[in-house]
Amino acid sequence: MGSLNLVVPVVLWGREAPTHDICSVLLTRDVKTVVTGTRDGQICIWDFDPPSLKLTARCLLVGHTSSVQCLAQASLTPGSQYIISSSENGEMCTWDIRDGRCLEVFKSANVHSSMIAYQMLNVPDSRLFCVGNYPEILVYDPMTLEVLFSLSARIEPDWISAVHILRPPRRNDEVVLGLTTSGWVKVWTVSEREVRPGEAIYEHESKMIRSLNALSMVCCDYNQRTVLIVTQNDWQIYDAGDFSQLCKVSVPTGERWMGGDFLTADRVILWTDFGQAYIYKLPTNCIVESRAFHNKQHEGDQAFMYGIVKPQHLEHLVNAPAWQYIAIPVSSGAEKLLLRGDCEGQVMLWRLADVTDHQLVQIQQVQPFRCINFAPTVNHSLMKSWLAMNPSPVGVLDQLEGEKNPPRITASLFLPLQGRLACGREDGSIILVPATETIMLHLLHGKHHHYHNWAQPMVLRGHQGRVNCLLYPHGESNRYDMAHLVSGGIDFSISVWDMYTGNLVHRFVVQAGPIVQLLVPPPTCTPRIQNCICSVSEDHSVALMSIKERKLVLLASQHLYPIVTVKWRPQHDFLIVSCQDGSVYIWQMETGHLDRVLQGVQAEEVISACDEHSQGVSSTDAGLANPAVHLFRGLRHRNLAAIRHAAQRGIQQVLGEQNNQQDIHDHSKLRTCPLMVQGLRTHKQDANSHVLFFDIEALIVQLLSDEYALMSPGTLEANELIQSSQYQRMNVLTHPASPEGAKKIAGILSKVKESAENVQTLIQSKVESVGIRPTSLTPDKEGNDGRVHISRHLDITAQTLQIGQVLMSLLHSWGLDTSLDTTCENILGLLKPRVPVSFGLLSKSGYMSLVMPTWHPVPHNQMPPINLPPELEEELPPEMVQLEHLTQVFTSRGHWEISSAMTTHHLLTLVSLANTLQDMNAATLIPEQERRRKNHMQSSKSSQGNNPQEVEFAQQQVVIKQGWSRLTALHTVLLPGQVAQSGSTSFTPPMVEILARRWQDRCQEVREAAQALLKTELSRMGAEGRKVLVEEWSAHLPSYTDPLPTTVPTYNNHHEAMQSPKPEHNSTKQQNSSSHNNQTVNNVGNGSHTIVSERPMEPHPHLDEEHEEEEPMDGESHRDVVAQSEGRRKQATAIILLGVIGAYHGQDSQEGFGLGQLAMQTSKALAYLLLAPVSSKMPGHTPLRRAAMDLIGRGFPVWEPYLDVAKVLLALLDLCADTDRLAPSMKYGLPLIPEADSCRTASNALTCIAEARPPAFITTMAREVARFNTLQQNAQSLQMNLHNSVLYRAKTEILRIMDYLIQHKRVFIMDLMVEVTDIVLHCVDPGHLKSRGLNEVFPAICGFPQVSHCPHTRRIATGAKNGSIAMYELRASKCQMIPAHQEPVTAVSFSPDGKYLTSYSMMESKLSFWQTSAGMFGLGTSQTKCTKSYSTIPVPEIVRMNPQRLPKLVWVSNRTVVLMMADGTEHRFNA
Repeated sequence: MGSLNLVVPVVLWGREAPTHDICSVLLTRDVKTVVTGTRDGQICIWDFDPPSLKLTARCLLVGHTSSVQCLAQASLTPGSQYIISSSENGEMCTWDIRDGRCLEVFKSANVHSSMIAYQMLNVPDSRLFCVGNYPEILVYDPMTLEVLFSLSARIEPDWISAVHILRPPRRNDEVVLGLTTSGWVKVWTVSEREVRPGEAIYEHESKMIRSLNALSMVCCDYNQRTVLIVTQNDWQIYDAGDFSQLCKVSVPTGERWMGGDFLTADRVILWTDFGQAYIYKLPTNCIVESRAFHNKQHEGDQAFMYGIVKPQHLEHLVNAPAWQYIAIPVSSGAEKLLLRGDCEGQVMLWRLADVTDHQLVQIQQVQPFRCINFAPTVNHSLMKSWLAMNPSPVGVLDQLEGEKNPPRITASLFLPLQGRLACGREDGSIILVPATETIMLHLLHGKHHHYHNWAQPMVLRGHQGRVNCLLYPHGESNRYDMAHLVSGGIDFSISVWDMYTGNLVHRFVVQAGPIVQLLVPPPTCTPRIQNCICSVSEDHSVALMSIKERKLVLLASQHLYPIVTVKWRPQHDFLIVSCQDGSVYIWQMETGHLDRVLQGVQAEEVISACDEHSQGVSSTDAGLANPAVHLFRGLRHRNLAAIRHAAQRGIQQVLGEQNNQQDIHDHSKLRTCPLMVQGLRTHKQDANSHVLFFDIEALIVQLLSDEYALMSPGTLEANELIQSSQYQRMNVLTHPASPEGAKKIAGILSKVKESAENVQTLIQSKVESVGIRPTSLTPDKEGNDGRVHISRHLDITAQTLQIGQVLMSLLHSWGLDTSLDTTCENILGLLKPRVPVSFGLLSKSGYMSLVMPTWHPVPHNQMPPINLPPELEEELPPEMVQLEHLTQVFTSRGHWEISSAMTTHHLLTLVSLANTLQDMNAATLIPEQERRRKNHMQSSKSSQGNNPQEVEFAQQQVVIKQGWSRLTALHTVLLPGQVAQSGSTSFTPPMVEILARRWQDRCQEVREAAQALLKTELSRMGAEGRKVLVEEWSAHLPSYTDPLPTTVPTYNNHHEAMQSPKPEHNSTKQQNSSSHNNQTVNNVGNGSHTIVSERPMEPHPHLDEEHEEEEPMDGESHRDVVAQSEGRRKQATAIILLGVIGAYHGQDSQEGFGLGQLAMQTSKALAYLLLAPVSSKMPGHTPLRRAAMDLIGRGFPVWEPYLDVAKVLLALLDLCADTDRLAPSMKYGLPLIPEADSCRTASNALTCIAEARPPAFITTMAREVARFNTLQQNAQSLQMNLHNSVLYRAKTEILRIMDYLIQHKRVFIMDLMVEVTDIVLHCVDPGHLKSRGLNEVFPAICGFPQVSHCPHTRRIATGAKNGSIAMYELRASKCQMIPAHQEPVTAVSFSPDGKYLTSYSMMESKLSFWQTSAGMFGLGTSQTKCTKSYSTIPVPEIVRMNPQRLPKLVWVSNRTVVLMMADGTEHRFNA
């Protein structure tokens, strides 16, 4: 699961601690964190409290696929919270140890054996020096994992086995010592200023010494003169001046040295693979201060071993332990610590006390001589942590009664269609339990604990010994029976079960070893093979067994080595098996013959060329236009999901002709279950822990799909979810009218509603006719055999509600608001948690951090007092009282003190789900109440009137909406203050960059939640906090100094542009790149300073970190592409973040967004994203483009001075050209296809622009209309097709915005009436005005007295602010401006017969009559002359200021007009 989806992991750890086979350890410089890496690939982060010597496992990092070989801190500066890990297959990761997020992942071709972080001189960041199975030293940037430079050897290059870095006194460079496996010492002198990126630095000195395969090399920090080199068999001291050997000591019998370090200038400590360390005093010739230094060693002057560091009980270790020595500077000298982690999972820490020379002499005098034993100061392990927990951490099968020592869970499989979890165990049994009910039983309080049949398990027994693997074939392909469950065991058998009855269907025993894996063949195989399942056994065999025929089809059993992978070539009927030795066996599936065996390069080529087609051929069902086909298939297979999909598509297609047979929904989440349960084992012998993945987007889609399916189009329109009637009305006006047009407009919507309701009724009757009921979750009562039966059809709606109930209950902040808690329990249906929840966090590349149950975010000394009723506290055992206390503190404040990333994800989840349930006509999570609500919704379609039940239901819905609103307000606005009031001082606020990247999330509810949280967080920061944020992110903001594209990009045809890219010559690429370098510079101005740097990149169009990167170009490595993509992604985040700050706080001069450089750069970046041509690097419909559209609309007053308004409006209109066909309203919650989402966002941005700056919008559109009319007159000569222009295609959207402005911005409209009339007449087809008046066609504009239409003469007159009258001749399609008054025209009106026109100016107090005379025989230019003028009574100033009380002109006859004043007085005038 990638970071694109909002996913919340929760862990059920179980009663047994996970195995922790430690192979690398790290103690951070602040001595507060211990990091342990294991041979199974996991990393555990431990909190260490030095005063109390308490070590607590905090979280487990899951991501590496092989043994973690080495660990290092990313920075040596105090407070650094980042570490680097490297595994034996070349994986390198950068982790944030505060929350376990994986920040960077890199798969290197080199395997590192040692990593050393070092702070070079005059370099702000640390550098990571790595050695391993390659002949050089690689130096990485620890945060980006990019190789900066390398240290290579000219003489005898070989693998570097040990390295040490030091800075000699009075020098400005670093000296790097390297020792090769063949015994050559290399010396490099490195200065960061002289290093050129990517170039190799060669050694300055080389010398051969007698030290082969060295494990470590350490130079003494106290004198920088002596060097300790450790090999497996001995350790040696060398003089760093000439690398001459000073002494040599062999290893004790039966042990091997693993490493060592200097305790002081004359003491060393060495550790062995036996799990203990030895402390030696060096001979005098190895002590720099001694006169005998560098002399030949005397026989009596040997290294003296006086101390042994070992655990209290020395155990035999299967694998060598991992060691680290660290000296921490303190005021009194140095604190010397030795850390050890072993294969048993034990972490030991020794505090090594100094032994003075006097004490050493006394020890030597004691006979018999006894070494000093150093006992461990700290000795802890995960197993000890688990044993100390009472009660134990919850497991998924803890509800089974009568099992004090239950068998381990060895295999797990979640069945989404049944909502059940299958668990295979060590005793051969398979347990099937309802997943959500089981989770609720273990994690939540509630009435369900008193239900006898709650989470009742089904037990399948048939295996003799542990169950190794489970497979649900129907979940992989629909061609298998949905009742069959397949299991493989250690007893060599494969069992096929009927899940619904619990019977054993068939048992295969065809292989001579335990079954380790079960697979499904691809759907392109032959029909016989398609009915088979594939099994892999430990006897190195692969079998194909037909479930339909119940017999063996193929047994491939001639493999000599364990099987690694199984692949398929269906077109050649080949089964391809890859073994551990690299050999590949090719089998014919139908005949069972071994076709050939390949080795070496040929084997690798065959494996890489295999096309598994494991996901099957792409189905064409999604493209079928007729929903009846979906319905038929759903009914035939009794698939409720397909039936619901067909119902939704059927309703969507009959919403109106405006949809044009196009489904606008994004169906990627259609079959995604909101809950997935995955087994987790850190070692193959461990019991399964379980990770619950709650997919928030899938949950919201399921909830809204069920809700919208119950609504008719009329209800959708009433709830403002769709705007079909408004868009249809506008759409009809912009197209040519037929004689029956008026009747069609009146009848379209009613037909749409009737047809939709008919289809919905038909689908409902079809569903009920096949016996599928919503309440089919009840057990089957047929056959009273005492066995638990599972219903074949799950109530998906009930399961979705249960999933939402579990998730919301676990995330809600219980205890901060008592009255809200009561509302949540009694009205909204939330349940209080029983235990502190172990959450997880997904990060880059799907890597996870899982919180350990042994850790609590609130320290014990900061715990508030227990808040339990006295009688309850007396009844409960002490351990349960303590558990309830920990749970209360965790849910109220501890939950929000874990990490900022987790706070962000959980707040997004809570707010988006609460808004979804509030928008669902005030839904609750109580199943009975939700059923009543949906029944009421269905019954209210036919019933009319306000009966008492309707009133009661409405009141109840108001209370529910208030509850969800209060919950949203708590977690959006009030949470930091409430957590602080509870006693917390370490609330972790949400991360603004994560919220910015979800500003235009695919899911509308998550999008709105991210926007609300980001706006709240920016406000909470205050001006100073926002200033810091701007300074941090403005460094990533690109600046575009060249003019923006002169043509509006065409978004509708971007697929064609992307499918046929033109090949570029290398010289062309260089020219393009150089021109792009000149175009894009980083020019960040923040008041007084300007930073300019080249940045030849465009912002990354995909904000999620999991998006597939483009292929490297010539001369580029994959690492270069990844690093460039990360930089582009930061640019995109900076644009959005600064755009939000500018849009909501930019008008304040303190924010730096006044008329300055930052506002100009941000506006140019937003405009570039909108106007940039569609390309492979910048597709047409991406979240980044949508964010730019949205932010341009929201902050238009800030960006307007720097934008070409015409280009921006035309680009947005181009996206909105299909609004009438694509976009529902902004309240519509289901995910849309990218084109529809962009269309909806652009339409909303246009509305924001028009509302914020009506004059700018109207005048710009009027100019574009005038330009369009000019081109239309010369279109034939210019050979232009104006039907493809933006202004022609977007008439509907323009007319919608004008209608909106007329209703909401009347004051601005009155000042620009002529421009408004130009725009309206451009959009309305002239045919509509032939037989009907303007007040019938577009009544909104006729509400202004400055506009009058004469149907007889087909003229429209509009009064202008400059005193002129615009006379529109509809027959001739032209306009004439008539100078009429010296002041603005207040009202105009045609006489009933059309012969006279009256105009009135309130400011001038003058009324005039006008008459138009045509030329002879109707030829020539018509002339309009003033026939009479009257002076009128002046209007009071208070009336002039009110646009709603303007005088009006009303004709009472063909020659008499009445001037009606606002106070009701009338004045008659004759023509």
